[in-house]
Amino acid sequence: MFKFKLGRKQPEDNEARRRLQKELFSFSKICDRGFPSHPSAIAYDPQLKLIAIGTHAGEIRIYGQPNFQVSYNLNNPSSIRKIIFLNGIARVLILTSDGYLHLLEINNLNSIHIDHICTSNENSESILKDTQTLCLLRNNLNLLIGLQNGNIYLFNIENFSLNTKPIIPTETIEKIIVENCSGRIIHPGSVQSIVQHPINDDNVLIGYKNTLIVHWDLPSNSHDRTYIYKQEVESVCWYNQGRNFATCHSNGSYALWDAKQQLNIVETEKIPYGPYPCTSMTKINVKIMRNGDPLIIFSGGLPRSSYSNKHTVSCLCENEHNNERTRHVTFDFTTGIIDFFTIDKLSSDGSRDDPQSLVILLNEEIVMVDLLTDSWPSYHLPYLNSIHASPVICTTFACNVNQEFYKKLINYASVQFEENSDQQWPITGGEIKKVINDDSHEKNLLLTGHEDGSVQFWDVTNISMPLICKLKTSDYFQIEQAPNDDIDEETWPPFRKTGIYDPYCDDPRLAIQKLALCTNTDTLIAAGTAGQVLTFQFTAEPTDVNLPMTTVNLLDGCESFVWKGHEEMKTKSTFVSSGFLPTSCVQLYPPAAVSALALCSDIQCYAVGTAHGFALINYQQSRILTAKCTLDPNSLGHASKVPSSFGESTLIRGRSLKKSLRESFRRFRKGRTTKKSTMTPTTPRVDESHPLSATNMHLEQITRVPIERQVEFREFKQNDDPIVSMVRCLYFAKTYLNSLHDRTRSLWAGTNSGHVYVYSIIGFESQTLNRTTITTDQTSSCSLAKEIRLKHKAPVLSIIVLDGLNQSIGQGSNIPPIDSKLLTAEIPIQTTPTHSENVTSHKVLICSEEQFKIFTLPHLKPSGKFKLTATEGTRVRKININQFSSKTDNPDESHSEYCLTCLDNMGHISIYSLPTFRRQILFNCVKPTDITALSSLQFTPYAHAFYLQSSSEFTEVTFSLKNSAPCSMMISYDKLQRKTILRSNEDQSSQQISSKRDESHDHVEELTHEILSKDSIFSSTPKTIDNKNEYEEPESITIIKSNPNENNSGLSTNSDSAIDINSMNITNNQPSNDEVLKPVEHDPPSFQSTPLKVATEPSITVSQNGDHASISPVLSKSSKKAAPPPPPPPKPAKLISAKVRQAPTINEVHCYNGKNNKSSSPSQQTPAIHT
Repeated sequence: MFKFKLGRKQPEDNEARRRLQKELFSFSKICDRGFPSHPSAIAYDPQLKLIAIGTHAGEIRIYGQPNFQVSYNLNNPSSIRKIIFLNGIARVLILTSDGYLHLLEINNLNSIHIDHICTSNENSESILKDTQTLCLLRNNLNLLIGLQNGNIYLFNIENFSLNTKPIIPTETIEKIIVENCSGRIIHPGSVQSIVQHPINDDNVLIGYKNTLIVHWDLPSNSHDRTYIYKQEVESVCWYNQGRNFATCHSNGSYALWDAKQQLNIVETEKIPYGPYPCTSMTKINVKIMRNGDPLIIFSGGLPRSSYSNKHTVSCLCENEHNNERTRHVTFDFTTGIIDFFTIDKLSSDGSRDDPQSLVILLNEEIVMVDLLTDSWPSYHLPYLNSIHASPVICTTFACNVNQEFYKKLINYASVQFEENSDQQWPITGGEIKKVINDDSHEKNLLLTGHEDGSVQFWDVTNISMPLICKLKTSDYFQIEQAPNDDIDEETWPPFRKTGIYDPYCDDPRLAIQKLALCTNTDTLIAAGTAGQVLTFQFTAEPTDVNLPMTTVNLLDGCESFVWKGHEEMKTKSTFVSSGFLPTSCVQLYPPAAVSALALCSDIQCYAVGTAHGFALINYQQSRILTAKCTLDPNSLGHASKVPSSFGESTLIRGRSLKKSLRESFRRFRKGRTTKKSTMTPTTPRVDESHPLSATNMHLEQITRVPIERQVEFREFKQNDDPIVSMVRCLYFAKTYLNSLHDRTRSLWAGTNSGHVYVYSIIGFESQTLNRTTITTDQTSSCSLAKEIRLKHKAPVLSIIVLDGLNQSIGQGSNIPPIDSKLLTAEIPIQTTPTHSENVTSHKVLICSEEQFKIFTLPHLKPSGKFKLTATEGTRVRKININQFSSKTDNPDESHSEYCLTCLDNMGHISIYSLPTFRRQILFNCVKPTDITALSSLQFTPYAHAFYLQSSSEFTEVTFSLKNSAPCSMMISYDKLQRKTILRSNEDQSSQQISSKRDESHDHVEELTHEILSKDSIFSSTPKTIDNKNEYEEPESITIIKSNPNENNSGLSTNSDSAIDINSMNITNNQPSNDEVLKPVEHDPPSFQSTPLKVATEPSITVSQNGDHASISPVLSKSSKKAAPPPPPPPKPAKLISAKVRQAPTINEVHCYNGKNNKSSSPSQQTPAIHT
């Protein structure tokens, strides 16, 4: 009765503790690793040497040299259709499927980030939705837009507006067709390609769908020559300094033309894979190689009857005088081709393109081909690797990897990737200020187990995630392989299988379910779906392997059991040149998927569990120390078929009348005694659409009175026995199992039914071997010492033995491995006055899906409990013990503590103090509907976590304020070439209409704060600012940017940002109330052969005309005519006061995925690189 009367109020944290919480905990995203999911476009900046990849989800990833990566997410996610770099000025132009053009720029202020500059108007949406092709002219000021209806429009980037009238209308092209086709009127079709002349900026080549190619002169707005082909045109390109051009067509042919010849004179016409009907050749590119030979690169064009389902890019280099220099390769891929381009190194005279590399973006991977090497090999990717080449099944993290082990991996990798190119990685953009990549720093590895039975080692020390090596377990088993499609007799076309993406698996039993690695003993354990467990160790010499199979019967003596699942695996002999050598193979019976695996390399043993039981095995001697069946003896006679995916047990909500009445009275009593608690501040609402939002993380600064939910007793049915008996976790620890005087090696096993089995392992003697302490088996034995049965019978997910300072002293499944040398030795612990308890005492933490419980050792007395499901309504998915330290340079003021980190089924990461289980902070990490992220999340020992953001990409996050990003980046570009974006009057009026503001804009309030686009992402310390659209307020003037090196008329500009009229302050030295600002009217934008350029002289002039002031732009001398003087206003306007928007100095931004989020506390921030 008294517990309901008094309530369960936890003591409130004092101000010092709340301040310490802000110094210890903070959530931020580090970076994304892998290949972007569902890519849609790619672009390359040859001056800055950067590539940009856009996705269907509106994400932009920009990559340079290894460890250089910047990411950005559009505010309104929409599929990205085209990406174009404004070469040399670190700006990117993006066309989305909803009909908008976006301009982004990369800036270095404080730290590298991407700013959103402006977006096209809504009145151009219908035109841009119909876009077929884009062509950015080399002056970076004009964009030609070809539509599907045949019209070509001009988009002015200076004022970021679209000319609503086509600059090259379809009617003009139809007249050209009439003149050259004997009076026939033919619609030209869609604009397939627009390419600017490589030397003469005034000429472009236009390819229309219906067999027409037009050489167009921009200054005169007329055609120079017209070419008509007999087949539909798919793509065009210039080559040989513009003296020739090439076209590809829908029948699988390409044609080479002389640009100075008369009509319809084809220099070369060829169907490379004819004469039978071929698929369409979608794109062509011709480059002049270093030796002067033309290199023709095209996609498609294969024989339709035989290879219509193949995805290929062909490279053809022919020399009529020397056949030895003729090469022809058809690169065959498993997924569709999005785009391709070459990275060139122009000769000094410009006569040779000298292509260095061929970049091919596919739906599921990116491939780069070395064109300098005669065999045209592929590059080994330092980033953008397709981790989902075979679907990822499990992950394991290894930190502080032994240097000798890492060197062995590198040597092994050099053998595996010897067929790849030896050339230097061609994309070298960006600058890296600080990289944790020196030899003295220990490496971090991420291991992934795949569906095809392969194990891949990834280096995650820095931002880039290169593949170190790959191990194939399928080489050691007898499997039925699919017939090989690559037949030797098939010599034409000359296919070459390229790329690593291959999602198909020959045998589903090969899938790797669990992995365990010890880098001190070079031991790797891989467990599969059919109950097979392989032990690998390194070898430097070639060896013939005849792998024996050791069978472990988990149902020994139960002959009535019937297994109806898949068959056991059978080994085979093979040859291992070097690298990982299998030393033992264990086959569990029944051959069910392995559900738990733990490695204890210091005793050369591992424990493995399935849905039927678990076993302890000495892998050095291939000896079974113990085997335990966890099935109910009453159900052994029934057939068992365990599903491939382990589901979570459900709560049976059956209740009796007595229980229902008891709960009613309890709720009635608690409702009367906790009225005051209802007045306490509620927990902030979690925004599921923005899981990393700063509003979704908050400190427990209020008094919490948890209301316990009644979780009913679990009633398991007979057909649920295989799932109930499943072993969920295994754990090794040397602890005080029997007495407080001697530490005993022990094995802990937890099942789905809430049972915990504790085994004591005796009979091992220690010896020093291979850089760590190894114990030899001396008549060892393993016997059941204790057994724990949780009353609520929830699945046991993790078991951790803690010392007096709450450090984990063991190693096991679901727990990131640490250095095994620290697990068995008696480590001296430096205590502080705040730790009054005995540091030699041990306790065990048992985490089920619903509760956390702590028991003292060796007596197993309960000392703490926290009911997560009853109080929070969530269930545990993953836990870990992490050390959190305050970020300070003074070691005397530093503070460190160990806490419990928990991931629940709602995607929250919560941190609890030990052993009191007081929640310190709560973060919203992933969406609760993202099952892939929830199941794949892997904690690390240093308060980081990895999870699969998609099937092809890992995301790394941190929840500690001390852990910083691995490197700092910056980019160098020509700031003087970056022009200011000036919005015209018509654009601003349309923006005013689209904003649908209720009040009129006769009076414009003075802006006192700088306005920053809300689509910016930062990699520095995140803060909070107020965000507004940069075109919320209407503009009534047009400003031409002045020289950035000068400061005139009170204006100061910065090359890192555009001038925002809304934030521009233009006033006279002695303003009066009658001063007005006259608007400037311009003619509709028309194309100029040399477009309007920004004047280098001060362009804003204030003239006194009576009591009115006016602003007029200063046009360049190359302009054909100046703008007419503005008409007098119908009535005096009020003074417009604005402020020049300079480069943003951001101190209050917290961002994720390109979206700024307001933080609840300025000090609750983490320096991190958001990429």
